[in-house]
Formats: sequence, C-alpha cells, structure tokens
Amino acid sequence: MARWLRVVRGMIGTGVTFAAGVGVVTSLVGAVAWIMGKATVIEVLQVAGRFSVVAFLLGVAFSGVLAITAGGRGFSKLSLRLVSGLGASAGLLYFGFLAMNGGRNWSAKTAAVNFVVLTVMGGGAAAATLLIARRGRAAIDSADELPALDARHEEPLRSRSDSKAHVPRL
Repeated sequence: MARWLRVVRGMIGTGVTFAAGVGVVTSLVGAVAWIMGKATVIEVLQVAGRFSVVAFLLGVAFSGVLAITAGGRGFSKLSLRLVSGLGASAGLLYFGFLAMNGGRNWSAKTAAVNFVVLTVMGGGAAAATLLIARRGRAAIDSADELPALDARHEEPLRSRSDSKAHVPRL
C-alpha cells in the first residue's frame, strides 16, 4: 500500500478513535447529569453526538499534522508533550474556525467554555491515543519475542482410544 494511503487510513482511524473516546466520556458525564435531573436523555445523546463529530474532525486534523511533523518516528520516539500540544492546537484551530463562523452569537462565558473544552478535548484525546498506540505496539513487540516451541516437544495429545497407537521412544 502506498504511504499516502496508509497516512489517510491512519488519519481516519485516529478520527474514529477520538470520536469513540470523546463520545464515551461525554455520555458518562451526561449520564451523571441525567441521573441528577439536569438533562434529558435526548439532550445527552445530542451533546454526545455533537462532541463525537467534533472529536472526529479534531482527530483527523491532529493525525494529519502529526504525520507531517513526526517525520517517520515511531510511537516510542514521540514525546507525550509534543502529541498533547498538537492535539490541543487542533482543538484551538477548531475553536478559531467556530468563532469566525458563529462566534459573534456567543456570550463571553460560552466562548470561554468552548475554548477550554475544545483545547482540553484535543490535547487529552491526543495523549490518550498515543498511550494506547504505545501499549498496542508493546504488545505486538512482546508477542514477537515469545520463544517458539521446539519440534521435538510438539507431540499431539492422545485420547484413550489412541493409546494403542504408536508411541515414540525417547
């Protein structure tokens, strides 16, 4: 597969990861608000859906910038600070885009909340994604290091009906 196709696949995968993670966290916070009587189920689902869409866009943008800035380095070589900063920057850029297109209708409190939520969501999702990717890479690497079974120890288990079959001598 061509490198650019792998990058696009990674960008979409990162966007889906961001969306799923943010959707779960938003749903949990919304469930608490629903239990306390502060929100309805429909409101919780609407907010979780909106945040998931935003998180998908942040994930795609973050992944694209990371592909450009990482320069082919592996997950273990990327610093958590760099990745979190790039994710927060993606959130900040999205906030700027929203502010230019609809920010004139925001109150100061709404603008501040949007700024904080989008930047924290971008940075937190980026950090979590890197930690998950490192853990996945470590699991794959450790599986490659498992010792292979020696050929002389690979005898099949025999049932009682096979007990009369040929038994190799040691």
